[in-house]
Formats: sequence, C-alpha cells, structure tokens
Amino acid sequence: MDFSMSRRRFITQSGKVAMAAGVGGSLLAACGGGSGGNSNSGPVTLTFGWWSNTPAKDNAMKAWIKDFEKAHANIHVKPEILPWGNYWDKLKTTTAGGNAYDIIGMSSGMAAPYFDSGALTDLTTFSDYNDASKSLSPAALTLSQWSGKTFALPIGTSISVLGYNKALLDAAGVPAPDPVKAMTFDEFKAMAKKLTKIQNGKGVQYAINPDDILDYDMFVRMNGGKTFDNPVNPSKVTINTPEGIQGLTDYQSLFTEKMAPPYNELNNGPWSFDLGALDTGKIAFARVGPWLFSDMAKNPNYGITPIFTIKQPVITGGVNSLAVYKNSKNQQAAWEFLKWATQTNPEISFAKFSDIPAEKQAFSQLDSYLQPSKFAPTMTTAFQSFQPSLMTTKDQLSTTIGDIITDLMAGKLTPTQAAAKIEQQGNSILASA
Repeated sequence: MDFSMSRRRFITQSGKVAMAAGVGGSLLAACGGGSGGNSNSGPVTLTFGWWSNTPAKDNAMKAWIKDFEKAHANIHVKPEILPWGNYWDKLKTTTAGGNAYDIIGMSSGMAAPYFDSGALTDLTTFSDYNDASKSLSPAALTLSQWSGKTFALPIGTSISVLGYNKALLDAAGVPAPDPVKAMTFDEFKAMAKKLTKIQNGKGVQYAINPDDILDYDMFVRMNGGKTFDNPVNPSKVTINTPEGIQGLTDYQSLFTEKMAPPYNELNNGPWSFDLGALDTGKIAFARVGPWLFSDMAKNPNYGITPIFTIKQPVITGGVNSLAVYKNSKNQQAAWEFLKWATQTNPEISFAKFSDIPAEKQAFSQLDSYLQPSKFAPTMTTAFQSFQPSLMTTKDQLSTTIGDIITDLMAGKLTPTQAAAKIEQQGNSILASA
C-alpha cells in the first residue's frame, strides 16, 4: 500500500524493525485483558488498527469495514488509522501493555516480533480455520505463519513491478517494454545506456531508481542463489556461494555502470522514490504497485512491465494481513471479521484501493476490476514470480548487512569479500540468544 513512507524506508531510518521509540497518538484501549471470551450473543464493539495511506484510501478502508457491519448487525468495528511510523510505535506499546486492538493490521515486513512474542492468537485453534484459509494463496499464507502456527490471515499481497516514464524512453529512442514478458538484465543494461545522462561528470537522468524494489537479495535469488536458508525466520545465512557473489556483483553494477543514481543518494538525493521518482522526469524506471495505479492512469506516459530477469524471475514482497489479539475479550467476533475479509467479494473490494488479493478466486478476476485494466496481465505474470521478503526477529541482521552493502558500494569491499562477511557476521547474529 502507499504508505507515508515505504516499509523499507521506515526500517532504514529507524534502524530497527518495529522497535522505534515513543508512541504516536493517544492510547486507544481495546477490549483486552481476559482469556479471550467468545460470546457473540449480544452487541460487540471491536477495535481495529491499521496504518494511514492517502485520505481517500483511508476513507475507502473505513467504508470497507462498514460493509462488514452491514452483514453482521451485532458487531461494530471501531477503526483507528494512524501514520505508518506511529502505528507500529503504538502497537509495540499496547501489545506489551495488554491493551492492543482486537483486530490488528499486520504488515509482514514488521510482523516477526509480534508473531514471536505470543501477543497474537494462533488462528488454527478456531474450529473452522481450515475452511476459512483453504482459498488463500499458499505463498501469502506462508508470510502469516511462524514456528508452525498461523497468526494472521492475509488480505493483500504486495506485488511490485517496474513503472516507466514513456516520455523519457521516447526521447532516448527506446521502445516501450513488453507488458507481460520480462526483459533480461542484459537487455535492460543495453536500454539503460541510452537512458542515463551524465553532464559535466554529474548524473542528470538515470535509467532506474531501484529503491524499494531491487536490492542485493533479489539479485542473489535471480542468479539462482539464496541469501538465507529460509527468508521467513531464517536460521542460517547462505550467501557465500558463486551465485551469491554474482548476485552482489550484478547489484553493484547498477551503480558502477551508472544505471542508477549514486547509492548514497537513493534516500537523500533529488530522485524521490516509487511513483515520485517517475514524476521527477529524471528517472525512467521505478517501483510501482496497484496502490499507485489510479494515480498513474492520469498520465498517459506511464506504463508498467515486470522486473527484468537473470537466471530466473524473482519478485520479493510481503503481505498485509489481519490478526486477533490474544487478550481480546471478543476473539470469536474478531475471527468473524477475519473470515469475512478473506472471502472473494470483500477481497475484490479491498483490492480496488490496496493490494493484489490473497484469495484465489478474487485474484483470478483481476482483469475485471483492476484499474487501468491494461495493467492486469502484468500483475498476473508478476505474481508467478513472488517470493517472501526477509522476516526475522533479529533486527540487527538487516542493520549489519546494510552496513556491509554500503561498504561494498563505497568500494571498500569486493563482492567476494562482502559475501563472506555477510555470511560470517549474519550467522553470528542468528546464533545469538
């Protein structure tokens, strides 16, 4: 979804996953403190937590919740939608304090500490769990599971693709890429040479801003390697292989061959990110997703294409999901909301203002409601390459690897040295208590 800042940008700036200090907004007392009574005989009010997007999408979220209430006369849902950073600050405080929301919005990139803490209900304990989850994408459901338990139901899969500014391509004599067939990395490199402009030793236009869509891990996977034994709760770093070293080499080439802005300017330069990067008129390709398509449709020069491939196509991403607070006094009513939210029609309604649906039948109808509809084939193709992004409680792991990647980009390490260092230091972190 279109956060006020992206997941990766928030994590980078805060330095820790879901560990930012302070609490945003007033503490809204949920129906907490109890063993999870399941009575649903009388009117029930549930508290619901989510993060803010644009005002229009926040209102769409509230209208979506109203649709549930229309079908469940005895259950009222009281949503609180906070800015992205404030939401996670508050969730950390309230889950620790015993007064969290009954229904907790969860983003997989931030979920591991909550899945691991015991703050959420294992949904498999509900008698109708198997029936409720059977139509959900296995890939999406994987990102809602931890240590053999299921702590959330996915409602949206975050699938990113490359958006492009056709005006820049036309000016460089570059044909628009195929909307379904991904180009190879070599084909992209040839295109990039025509799109990047250097004047007086300084870049004034670049082929791509890889922020939020292409990182070292994706390049390792595209080369057939694995950074971790398992991206979800990994126990071992496995990047020090020929495939891992080649992945780091290819990622580094984005910057050494000047396809992308300087690495140290991605978060601090004039290039913006996501759709904003295309809007600058200085970036030809950048990360976009369904949450931005309505804005893209206003500009006839904007189009989308799958991410390029090397040995295999890969798109890493996450899911947005819903969890039930373990100390909620109204667990059964909260579970009713989760079951409703993951049905076909509610999933379609959610996808119209947010992510690709996690429910299989809703996903199969993508071309009937995604706007603009011409983008649907690209998203259908992209989903086939979806793989989970890293989920770990070891927040130091991302920080340490990020520091090593920074040294690689600064020329202080070779890809071979970086792979060895990432594996050695990463395994030390994973092995620590």
